[in-house]
Amino acid sequence: MLNENLAKVRKERGLTQEALSVKLNVVRQTISKWEKGTAVPDADTLCRIADALDVSVATLLGDSENEDKIETASIVESLAQINEQLAIKNRRTANLWKASFLIVLVVIGILIGKSFFGNGLFEKDSKIVLPEKIEASNLSFYCDSKKVVCTFVPSIGNEDIEYSVTLSTKDNMVPGATVVAEYEDGTCTATFDVSDLLENVKYSAILSVEYRGDIRNVTLTDAFSFEENGCTWEGKE
Repeated sequence: MLNENLAKVRKERGLTQEALSVKLNVVRQTISKWEKGTAVPDADTLCRIADALDVSVATLLGDSENEDKIETASIVESLAQINEQLAIKNRRTANLWKASFLIVLVVIGILIGKSFFGNGLFEKDSKIVLPEKIEASNLSFYCDSKKVVCTFVPSIGNEDIEYSVTLSTKDNMVPGATVVAEYEDGTCTATFDVSDLLENVKYSAILSVEYRGDIRNVTLTDAFSFEENGCTWEGKE
């Protein structure tokens, strides 16, 4: 290859790229491009290079069969072939960079999508369908002077579902309270402030399960009440 032969002969002559560039009246970067194979000199410049290095053009082109004499037309043809090979290489490199850039964009898009919407956006089986009937098991209440804690296990559990519990009286004469339960490892925990409730009043505990506007309601118990010594309810499992 021209670039390899040029670098080899220059070094054999003990010339630096800077020194050769001075002889040819070009900048050093031009010599570097020729030797890296990213650019090709024209026929006239190649002849000047051969003269500066005291070597035949055929030697630089690697044409050992025409070592003694090589015509200008042959030089032009050889340089044209080298330029064609360089153009093909550049196109392949450009296509490779484009493909790499597109892959990076796709990866970034997936990461951004997961960041905003979660993995469910990219998983076929991630859609949640609420059953017509929701059940709850392991219902339990804990009461103290500051809070009432209700725990239960819903029949359908998922961190993307919203579980809210409402304590209210049947006649709604006494104010009730609604809180969103925390879901963790299959168990929901709803914590009420006792200041929102009255002692010795019978409350119904209603669970509301919502996912993307689809809502199901189920009664956890119709008889919950609390007092200073603790709380009672029916339907405990």
